[in-house]
Amino acid sequence: MSTLVMVERDGIGCMAADTLVSFDGCGESARYLERPEKILKRNEACFGVVGLRAHQHVLDSLLRGGLEVPEFRSGAEVFEFSRGLHERLKNNYFLVPDTDDNAYESSRMTIGVLTRHGIFVLFHDRCVIQYRRFTALGSGSRLALGAMYAAYELGLPADEVARLGVEAGIEFDPSSAAPITLERVELAVGRSVCRPATAARGGR
Repeated sequence: MSTLVMVERDGIGCMAADTLVSFDGCGESARYLERPEKILKRNEACFGVVGLRAHQHVLDSLLRGGLEVPEFRSGAEVFEFSRGLHERLKNNYFLVPDTDDNAYESSRMTIGVLTRHGIFVLFHDRCVIQYRRFTALGSGSRLALGAMYAAYELGLPADEVARLGVEAGIEFDPSSAAPITLERVELAVGRSVCRPATAARGGR
C-alpha cells in the first residue's frame, strides 16, 4: 500500500506520496527502483494511485495511449472520465470483474486526481468525491489525516501540510517509506479560500 495525500490552500494544490513498492511481502525502497514514483502528471492534472503496482502501469499506458484527459472542472467530469477508463480496462487491459455482490462492476483501483479546479478521489465503483482542504489515500491515510489536520490548523502552506502528512505515514505505517515525491498545481482563481485557524474552530 502507500501514503498519498492531496492538499489545497491559498491558490496552491499539492499531491505527495511515499515511494515504497511491495512485492510478495518484501518492501523495496526507491534506492533499488528506477521509477518508484506513485504520481503521474498529464495535461496539468496529477493522478495518484495506491494499491497494486500494476494499476500505475495500466493508468500510465492509458494516459499515454490517447485516453482523453479533460480539465476536471467538477466531479461530473471525473465521473465521465471514469466511464471511458473502465471500458478500456475491460476491453484492452483484461480487467477481472469482482465477484462481490456490488451494485456496479469494480475498476479495482482508487485514484486521487489533482487539478487546478480542486482535489478529487475516484473510487473503484466510480463514485467521485471532491474534497476541500485535504484528503489522503492508502494504508497510511489515517496517520496522514491526523498530521495534516494539525498542520492545516496551524496555517502551514499546502506543500508543508502535504509533506507532513506523508511523513506521518512513513513514520508509522510499515507499507510506506521515504523519499517523498510532491507535485504542485496553481489553482483556479477563487479556489481554496483559506480561513484562519481560529475561525475554522469557531462554534465548537
